[in-house]
Order: sequence, then structure tokens, then C-alpha cells
Amino acid sequence: MGFLDLPKPLGVFHVAFADFELRTYASDSDVKVGAAASRRGAVSEVRDDDDVERKECDEEDEETGARRVEIACRTPMVRLFYPTETKPKWSFSHAQTRRWLPELRYTYGFFSKGILPTSRLRRCFLWVIACVLHSWVWLQINASVGEPLIQREGDKERLPVVIFSHGMWACRTTYTLACCDMASHGYIVVVPEHLDGSAVAAQYTDTTGKKRWIQHAFADKPFDHTPMEHRTNQLRQRVREIQKVVDVIEMLDQGTLTQTSNAVVGQGSLNVTMLQGRLDMSYLAIRGHSFGGSTAIVVCGLDKRLKCCVAEDTWWQPIEQVHYERLAGKVPILFLNNEQFEWEELRRLRNVFLKARAEAESDGQPLVTQLITVKGTRHMDQCDFPVLYPRTFRAAKLSGEVNTRIVKDVNSRACLEFLHRNLLPPGTHFPHAVHVVKEDSEYLIVGDEKLHKKCELPHMNINISAIGSE
Repeated sequence: MGFLDLPKPLGVFHVAFADFELRTYASDSDVKVGAAASRRGAVSEVRDDDDVERKECDEEDEETGARRVEIACRTPMVRLFYPTETKPKWSFSHAQTRRWLPELRYTYGFFSKGILPTSRLRRCFLWVIACVLHSWVWLQINASVGEPLIQREGDKERLPVVIFSHGMWACRTTYTLACCDMASHGYIVVVPEHLDGSAVAAQYTDTTGKKRWIQHAFADKPFDHTPMEHRTNQLRQRVREIQKVVDVIEMLDQGTLTQTSNAVVGQGSLNVTMLQGRLDMSYLAIRGHSFGGSTAIVVCGLDKRLKCCVAEDTWWQPIEQVHYERLAGKVPILFLNNEQFEWEELRRLRNVFLKARAEAESDGQPLVTQLITVKGTRHMDQCDFPVLYPRTFRAAKLSGEVNTRIVKDVNSRACLEFLHRNLLPPGTHFPHAVHVVKEDSEYLIVGDEKLHKKCELPHMNINISAIGSE
């Protein structure tokens, strides 16, 4: 076996992680006395015209007689990364929980992206490869399992929250490095594993408590053969799931859930009492990559609880016209792009959105819209894979020419700098302030000359001067 640790986070704090999944059927015993009404209000709220049906069923269970609350839109499992005082150390008892790919089905799913499982023979071959590699390579997350949330100077201060929406063919662990970088700077990062069929694989717990799996919805087809209307439907579900996740985060902060509400058991299970009164919902942001970038932009236009957005290599085609008009809720937004993720239709749709943002105002002020491109990079460079397997991904032309660890750090610092200046209140310093490296400017393209010429955006607030100014 090969036990390998992922790179250390950039920030000053150590990082821990834990998983949470709200039970599909939550009994009244899962909700603290006096809090059931507020929980139901959060769960059943319908936002704007998204036409999301969220039911409450006051049914009596025939066996136990307990009242059940049915949530029509299933809440995905989430992984939370958060700062802790405990330094991660290797332990055989935690080796399985700390694995970057904790289940064999994820390994199978990733290989099925390269070898389409179109026949029984191919599927058997994929399972053999997945079993061999999954049992041999044990990549360990550089974070502790379930350790207490950090407390500084005896105070239980509230910490800002960032939701991370993963991209196509990914899962809740695919962006661990970026999430740990944010958590090490004092953010609580919440990563849902989307159940729309876009994940490489996604697990959930059914009403009987049994673990179930959703494999990638179109794994047996080439990517371009899936109709865009299917992708748009997936995007709608992703947005609903993000809103459900925000509901859960609010309930965790309010302390309205008991430990039995968490369907995840074992070492990686989140202690729900740890987050009570510690989440600062006034400073809630969302970050996403590719399909996750699309998700972040759309949900910001529908849910006013989200105050800031970071969209990396946004996939624009699945976004419906009405969401272009919502302008991501006019919240500050950073477009953090890779240089070689670019084609004519994507550029056209992005320009339409940016032009509309440039012409809009919020409280009489231009909208904060930043556009940064990282030189010499490809689409995969914003996830963990190129850092873990740099030679393989460069040889396959799935990552760019720049050192993958440098790219990871440049991306993280640009994101953290934006959140520090646009999400948090003025004067906020340690631990959220980023130690900016001036050399990062060598890898960054500020704005887009082609974009400016095509769309004529003289009033666009591209405020990138902050990078490298400290």
C-alpha cells in the first residue's frame, strides 16, 4: 500500500473535516423541543419563482406512531472543512476515513470517464482496475477527522461560511485542497455532493437507513451527446440542493437538530452541537467550479442569503435566460478562469452576462465584477487531480504548463483575497487576510481585451488592483 498525504493548507490554522446528511425522514426526536416550528419554516420555504415544491407531511408511521416530516427535495450529504487547533497526524484507525477517495465507487466512477462503461466486458474491466488501484493507493487528506472547531482566546466567535459546488464528474472530495486552504484561513467550508447525476458518484441514505448510490447519469455516452435540456434540468436540481444546504446550515447554527438527525455514523460523523452559534450567516458565500460555477451564479440570483460568489471556469450553456437577467443577485462576483478553457459560444454567453452586469447598479454603485485568468492553465487545474498526479495529467494534456502546486496556490490566494475584500466587513484582518505573493501577478491576466472590445464595457468594475498590493 502507498500512504501519501495531500499538500498542507496555505493558512495559519490546522483543518478538520466531518460529514453530515439530514435524514430523509426526520422524526420529532431529531428536532429539539421548541425548535420544530422554525425548522419546518426553513425547510418548506419556497423562494422566488423557482417553483420548488417542499412538502411537510404530518403522517403517522404505522410501526412507531411517530410523526414524520418528509422533505420533497432530498438534501445531499455535505462535507464540512473547518479550522481546528489539532494538528493532523497519521493514525491507522483514521486511515480509511481520511482517504481522499473514501469509497471504491468513486474510483470506478473516475475511471469510467476515460473508459465508457458501454458493455458488460468494459464494466468488468473497469471494476478490476478500480479495485486494484483503490486498494493500493491511500491518499490521505491533510486534515483531522471530527476534531473540535477552533476557539480563539476563549471566545466562541462566529465564522464566515463558504459553500463549494463541485463540477461535472466530481464529488465532495475532488476540491479538498481548495477547501482546506479556505478553512485554514478561518472559513467554514460546506461541500455538498450533488444528487443530480452530475457527480462521478454520490451516496445518500434512504428512508430505511441503507446507503444508496447514484452513478453519473450519462456515463455510457460521450459528453457532447447529452442534450442541453438535460443539463439545464440538472442545474435546476443543483440550485434546489444548495438552497436546502443553506437551510441545514441555518438549523445547525440555531441548534435545532439533534445528533440523530445526522444519517452519517462512525468516525466521520459531524457532531451537530459543535456548530451551534458558530456560523456567521451574515457572511455566507458560494464558490463553484465549471458546472458548480453555473450553480453558484444561478442560486445567487434566487437566494438573498448568499452575499458573494466565486465562479471558476463557469459552464454557461446550461444557464437559462431568466438567470442572466437576475445578474447573480447583484452580489460581488469573481470569475476565476483558466486560459485554455475557452471557446466561441462560451465567450459569447459570458460576455452577455458581463455586459448586463456592467450596465446595472446596486444602491447607485456599479456592481463588483472581477475577471481573472490564470495563464498557461487548463480546466482541470482547479481541482485536486493535477496536484496529485502532475506528470500523468500533463502528459494527457489535462493540465497546463505551469507547476500545478503554484496554480493551486495562485487560485486559492485570488479567491481568498476576493472574499476578504468583498464578503467580510471592512477592517477584518487575522485570520482571514491573505498573505499576497507579488509573484502571483506573473500568472494572472486581469480582465479580457477581447471581452472589452466586443462588449464595450468601459464602466465595468474590474477591481483587480488589490492583488499584490499588500
